[in-house]
Amino acid sequence: MKRLSLTLVLLLVFGAATFAQTKLKPAPAGYDVPQASVAHGQIDSITYKSKTVGSSRKALIYTPPGYSKSKKYPVLYLLHGIGGDEREWFNGGQPQVILDNLFAQGKVEPMIVVLPNGRAIKDDRATGNIMAPDKVAGFAAFENDLLNDLIPFIEKKYPVLQDREHRAIAGLSMGGGQSLNFGLGNLDRFAWVGGFSSAPNTKSAQELFPDPAKSKEQLKLLFISCGDKDGLISFSKRTHEYAKANQVPHIYYVIPGGVHDFNVWKESLYQYAQLLFKPVTISMLPTTLKDAYADKFVIGTAMTAQQIDGTDTSSIRVIKENFNAVVAENCMKSGPIQPKEGEFDFALADKFVEFGIQNNMHITGHCLVWHSQAPRWFFTDSEGKEVSPEVLKERMKKHIYTVVGRYKGKIKGWDVVNEAIEDDGSFRKSKFYQILGEDFIKYAFQYAHEADPDCELYYNDYSEAIPAKRDGIARMVKKLKDQGIRIDAVGMQCHVGLDYPSLEDYEKAIQTYSALGVKVMVTEMEISVLPTPEFGRGADIATNVAYQEKLNPYTQGLPDSARVALDNRYSDFFKLFLKYDDAFTRVTVWGVNDALSWKNGFPVRGRTDYPLLFDRKNQPKSVIQVLIDLANNYKAE
Repeated sequence: MKRLSLTLVLLLVFGAATFAQTKLKPAPAGYDVPQASVAHGQIDSITYKSKTVGSSRKALIYTPPGYSKSKKYPVLYLLHGIGGDEREWFNGGQPQVILDNLFAQGKVEPMIVVLPNGRAIKDDRATGNIMAPDKVAGFAAFENDLLNDLIPFIEKKYPVLQDREHRAIAGLSMGGGQSLNFGLGNLDRFAWVGGFSSAPNTKSAQELFPDPAKSKEQLKLLFISCGDKDGLISFSKRTHEYAKANQVPHIYYVIPGGVHDFNVWKESLYQYAQLLFKPVTISMLPTTLKDAYADKFVIGTAMTAQQIDGTDTSSIRVIKENFNAVVAENCMKSGPIQPKEGEFDFALADKFVEFGIQNNMHITGHCLVWHSQAPRWFFTDSEGKEVSPEVLKERMKKHIYTVVGRYKGKIKGWDVVNEAIEDDGSFRKSKFYQILGEDFIKYAFQYAHEADPDCELYYNDYSEAIPAKRDGIARMVKKLKDQGIRIDAVGMQCHVGLDYPSLEDYEKAIQTYSALGVKVMVTEMEISVLPTPEFGRGADIATNVAYQEKLNPYTQGLPDSARVALDNRYSDFFKLFLKYDDAFTRVTVWGVNDALSWKNGFPVRGRTDYPLLFDRKNQPKSVIQVLIDLANNYKAE
């Protein structure tokens, strides 16, 4: 358990920087396509004398539309990768097109861009063995050439502003490493620094930030970008994480699906150029739930069939922007995935898993053994008679082996057994229990482990804070562990209301489960704002309470008093999760928006509830900012 203390929220003036993925709008279609209707800048080749190399060297220079020698311009030095030269950006990325289009839209400051050859050796051609030691060494030697030869030449020949606040550097791949090395190493010369897909030549974070406080003071902008599928992302991530830990404001822009190519580098230039040479007031702190809790636990949601198959595009956008963990509501349960013996339907489950992989999500499989949506054939033979224990064991094994095996290495963890304990702590008298006794739980975990030895395995249940049920779950988990059965976490569904359960009971449950040597996760959270009958407080889907108007008070919308109560209740629970964040690995809400929540019809059909984080139009509710502020304002001691 960690103690928590309140710290101040800090706001800085620092070019749109944050500690996490910044809310930059993706580049629009056509941003890199020449437009005949816009004014064009000019790209020329220049030659300068390099004392560092002892020869004349070439570079390209871009001057903006309307360039005039009577004006003074800021300068961006734009560097290439290990296989290129001064023409790599021009040939592969056409930066002049991107800048011309931005200039026409009034989105960039007029600037001069210098594209040098970053290989500071006499034979600086990108030919032969580009990885030869002398050629690689030339990239490091370019620092002297840049500072002592090229910059003085540019400032003598062109009308440029000659102070650090009007000088920027950025580059791709090897040039990204150079930019971070040279820029952060010479903050008396550069105030704007960008690294796009920075390569292994990037210095260690400790070398880049020898004095984080000074870096924070001197930087106008640090921009770090990379594609999430780039094999070199670890170098960008390393720099980002150190800057974050040391409170150096920056943008960490990760492009979904991006690899090590010009698609990423062009978009990075598009974003970076718009931020240069102009002040923007920003917050140092994360702006989404997943970012706010990134160093604590993952934040997840449950996906419907319409979201998985791509139909519900609005909700998909919300999921991608706000969550880093997903679970499927129904398509991976035993009934839907194997409706008839031996006939598996993986169509929707495959799409779900692929969605999670493509978006770098923590993927949970839900669920392998559950009495409520198990197909009837599981328990009967061809004559409708109850099967023997041996037959049921074999059917469970085949089902688990097939489903878990199909997604081996792709799914983080499985809800192996769901809702096997009654509120009084006894075992639920399901068909699994009637035929196999409590050992059905042991077999399920055993088979799941055999099918994927590296996958995490969870027990999942509701009303998990009721003392008798809590103790029953604990006894079951302890017995499994004593038998040598792998179980990694207890899933606390957290289907709760404004007035139940008590926070004291919930905290006691967290303490009890974590004391067993397993992790704890919240797996299906929502908070109902509606009055609920005592016998409708669980999550048994068979429960049905007769409709009464007094049980459905908010048919026309949620009043402010109820909204505040919901905000406070979520905050109280998340304070508990933060208090025990060394035990927690995941908090998942059961659904994206209020319109899709199962609580609208449970346990009273025909009701209108408001239990989730987004409203019926997929707009964020005030509770989201409450939870973000909670995470931002607390720090573990």
